[in-house]
Formats: sequence, C-alpha cells, structure tokens
Amino acid sequence: MTPLADAAVVLLGGASNTRSVGCPSGSAAPVEGPEILRALAAAARSGAGLAVLVGGEPTLRADLPSVLRATRHAGLVPGLATNGRMLIYDRMRDLLVGAGLAYARVELHGAHPATHDALVGVPGAFEQTWAGLSGLLQRGGDGLRVDVACTVTAHNLGELDELVDRVVALPRQARLFVRFVAPLGTLPAAEWPEARRVSERVGAALERVLGAGASVGAAWEGFPPCLLEGAAPLRDEQLRWGVPVFGPREVGASIPLESPADRAHPYPCQECMHGATCPGAPAAFLDRDGEGALRPSLGVRANSFNYEVERTLEDCVVSGAGECAVPALDVPDPPCRSLVLVRDGEPAVLYRSPTSDFTDDEVRHVKDEIGQLYLDRTAQAALDDFAHTMSRVRPHPECGRCPARAGCPGAFVVDPEPPFRREERWLRKEISRMRGRVLDVGCGEQPYRELVQSLIAEERIEYHGLDPDEEALESMRAAGIGGTLHSSGIEDFEHEPGYFDYVLGLRSINHFRDMDRAFRNISRLMRVEGQLVLCDAPAFGMLRTGAQVRWADDNARHGHEHFRNWSSQQVVELLKRFPFRVQVHRPVTAQTSNQWILRMVRVGTPAAGGATSP
Repeated sequence: MTPLADAAVVLLGGASNTRSVGCPSGSAAPVEGPEILRALAAAARSGAGLAVLVGGEPTLRADLPSVLRATRHAGLVPGLATNGRMLIYDRMRDLLVGAGLAYARVELHGAHPATHDALVGVPGAFEQTWAGLSGLLQRGGDGLRVDVACTVTAHNLGELDELVDRVVALPRQARLFVRFVAPLGTLPAAEWPEARRVSERVGAALERVLGAGASVGAAWEGFPPCLLEGAAPLRDEQLRWGVPVFGPREVGASIPLESPADRAHPYPCQECMHGATCPGAPAAFLDRDGEGALRPSLGVRANSFNYEVERTLEDCVVSGAGECAVPALDVPDPPCRSLVLVRDGEPAVLYRSPTSDFTDDEVRHVKDEIGQLYLDRTAQAALDDFAHTMSRVRPHPECGRCPARAGCPGAFVVDPEPPFRREERWLRKEISRMRGRVLDVGCGEQPYRELVQSLIAEERIEYHGLDPDEEALESMRAAGIGGTLHSSGIEDFEHEPGYFDYVLGLRSINHFRDMDRAFRNISRLMRVEGQLVLCDAPAFGMLRTGAQVRWADDNARHGHEHFRNWSSQQVVELLKRFPFRVQVHRPVTAQTSNQWILRMVRVGTPAAGGATSP
C-alpha cells in the first residue's frame, strides 16, 4: 500500500520562491507553531498515518526541523509537497531523509528549462529542481516515494513524452512515480489544455511510463475520468479530492485541493456506464471546455440484481429491540447486501446479494432508501409478467423502531397487496383518454394491448407503433393490434414534423440508445400542446433461490439492450433541455412501486414547469 492511502494534508502557509501552477493563491502568512501542533494532533485523531506538509514552500521555513519533529511526535509519518529548488542542498536532503520522510511531491512542469521556468515564473528554476530531484532520488531509500508532479498546460502538452524519458532515466534508490496533474480554474485561458489533446497526450505519456518497467509508477489526477478511460487504474486523487485537510484554508495550498462540491455529473455523465464509480467532472474543466468535451462510456447494463438464498434460520426470532436475533447474525459487510425474510409458519431465510453490477451505495439505495425489493414467485424466474409474478417485500414493523437497524441486515416481510395496482390504474385511465394521432415508442411490450385495440376500433386514435425489434412487431400483428407498425428506433424514425398529439414511452426509455437524439426527435414529431407520457423503472432487487438465478442466467433475453436505470428526477432534469413542461410527476419512493410516471406537455420553447398533483 502506498503512503497516500491514509494521508492527510497539513497546511503550513508561508511564502514560495516560485509561482504555483494551476492552484489558487492564498495569503502568504505562515502558520505558526501552536496552530501547526493543533493541526497535526487533529490529523492523528482522524486516523491518518501520513501528514503531507503543504505550503507555500515548506522547505523555506526556518522551523522545518521542529515541524518534522512535531509530526513524528504526533505519531505521523512526514510527507512534503515542494517545488524542489531547495532540494539542491545536501543539508536539506539529509534533514528530510533523516526525519523519515515517506513521500515527496516534486513539481516539474516541462522537459525543457524554458517551459518549466516560464510556468513557475523564475529563470533557472528548472536546473535547481532537476538537480534537487536527482539528489533526493539517490539519497532516499525504499521507504521514500517521490512523485514527479507535472501540471498539464497548453504549453507543455507537446513534451510530456520527453519529460517521461528524462525522468525515468534518473539514477535512484527511492521509489519513483510520474504524476500528471490537471490544473484548477486559476490557470490563465491561454495556458489551459484542450480536452481532446489531454486525452491523446496524457494517455500516451502514461503508457510511456508503464513501458519503462516495474521500477517506476504512473499516476494522474483531476481530469474528467472519461478522458483517460484507458488509464483508469492509474487515477490517484488521494491528495486532491476529499482528502482530510488540516490548518487554515485561507493560506492556500501549492497543490490543487478540491472538495466533493467541485465535481459535477452533467448530462453526459448520466449516460455513462461508470457514473456510479466516477467522482464526476471537475468544475474547472466544465467551465473551460463545457460538457461537450466529456466522453461518456455507453454500454449495456443490468436493471436488477439478485438477493440469493444463503441458508434457513430455524430459530431466528424477530421481536422488539434488544430481543431480536437478526442484528447478531454473522454476515459479511456491508449489511445492505444481506437481509432476512420472515414468513408466517415458515423458518426465516437469510439472503445475500453477490452482485458486481451494482456498487454497495447503489444496493443500499435500492434496499434502504427506495425499498424496491421483490420476491420472485415464478418457478423459472421469467419476468414476462412482472406485476403478477412478483411480491413486494418491506421492512419488518419492528425494524423501524430498532436502534441497531443501521448496522443490521434487517428483517423483511411479504406485502400481500398487489405491488403495481395504483400505478397500473393511473396508466390505464391515462391511455383510455387518448385521442388523435398516437405514437407508441417501444410498442413491442405494450401491456395494454386490448385497451389500445379498442381505441383503434372505435376510431378514437390513429395508432402508430414503433419498435426496432421485428419479432416484437410480429407479435403485435399476430395479436391483431391494428394501426401502423414501424420497425425503427426512435432516434432514426422519420415522420412529418408536429404530426402526433400523443406520444407514449411505457417502460421503453431505458432502452433508448441515445437520449439526446431520441427526445430531440420526439420534440420534432409532436405538436405544440401535445402530451408525452413516460413510465419506467430504476434498478430493483429480487429475492431468488439458487435455481431461479441459474435459470435466469441461462435464459437471459438477447437483443433487448438496457442502457440506463434512470429515475424520474433524472428524466425531468434532461427534459429541461427540450420544449416540455411537467404536468404530472409520480416518482419512485419507498411508498410506491418500482414504476415512476411522468406526463409532459409539448410547449413552444424549452420551459421547465412544476408538476401538478395527479
């Protein structure tokens, strides 16, 4: 494990002898001894093992020896972020290595003196930093990790490969990493690196580091992860994003520090299959390059996960707080991946979810926040009639009053009520009131065929069904649905603009290949004041036996791609880009089924409106 895994940043303030590249400036006031001691003590109490001392320039401090001793006295291993110029002196290198320095981040912003010196604003700085870096690498041993940190700018993008070649050729005893750093928004516009070139040049430079062999490591930080997807395992932002920081923030820092609020997930991120594990796009890049510079990874994903039977619990008693046996069960962490199902007259059953398609946070959201768990009652786990073959499971009434609930897998009971009754009633009523020209997007799984068929027969609607699955359309024809059926995806469907009075998207939008193109086309096809009705489902969990899981895996449906698990709130946010206003919004909550509903009206210009009560 690298020393960065349990690091904290301790801000020392003070002056620097170079300009910090791509970092906001703070006051030059140094943090004094008593405040440093308090910061070090707080870092130790937080559980950190490594304290990275950040200025200003820490090596300019006259009291650096006492700060290093205080770091050790607090039970912390010292680290350092430096521009490297003072490392040219033997006594400075001896001081740091003698104090047990475990980590040094040395700024080097180009392969040539002219590039580096221009960026830091000091002639001759490159030669001093280079000599100091070389000396530290040879003076330190295996216990010291040295990161050569290059802040990427428009001026040094073209020499990153050469920088790598020069750095990895240095003789060394210490462990060497080459780190490419994204600037914060303080970098002047003329120095800002273009996103497309970052993807090309930084990606190539990282490959070059890896090609140098196992004796040198590669890392990058602060770029939108989708720009460097091929180098995803090398993302190392321990010191940049969410790291514990101690000391007064107003003194600034010579390294880029971001808070979680400095990252965002704009629309392209919503479509990315890595959204749940990505920290988001840095605000600085979005401000400079816009969301169009992002490169989301689109792909098929699961829309559900299984809780599989682990074992029967013959003597498990669920009762009041302090008497219940469930909190004492020996289950692996995290508890959100386990649950106990309790049924009258039957032994309790322990279920466990081994899913790798969903993160722990996603599983926790489904189980504990929106409560969308269902017991599969089919013999073969075929979800042809979800509404009638699944029973909702809900937390046991005793769980809500239990103080141990947060760390407990929880007990669940089967809800005897049909899970989708309210939503189905609303949708049937809505469909029955349709009049005029109707476009049914994703019609192949239309669950209300007899109702639609009667509206066609009564000439209340001119029906157009749209689906890219020819087999599904053939099923519609065989059922005698009537109307006109089109074999196409909504993204490529051609028809007269403004033709349709009503557009349906019932459990189909999570199958759209491109949401932006799809709703741009829907906007074009609808008349002003036409109505758009959408319903779909976020991810959910299913309680199954091992046999049901195996059958489902062996008989998975092919050619029916599922690209997202969007909530209704995400759809509302997207449709603010298009000419729609919300009329009805019924989101998924712990009190509803796993089916959200939206009714939108087509307006003349994009306008986000508030929802009315249904």
